[in-house]
Amino acid sequence: MNTEKTFDATKYKNDYQKEKYDRLIINVPKGQKPVIESFAKSKGYKSINAFVVEAIADKMK
Repeated sequence: MNTEKTFDATKYKNDYQKEKYDRLIINVPKGQKPVIESFAKSKGYKSINAFVVEAIADKMK
């Protein structure tokens, strides 16, 4: 029987994210996600997440 442990990259990534980040879930009307994503990309953001995080930070100033 092979009991050798192997590195589980997915578990490592999930554990890291649980330790370092809080998760927020937002809901938008159907069809708005691609609109928001397109807008964020047109403004130079790498992701919707980056756009939302910066938008929240700007509103909290």
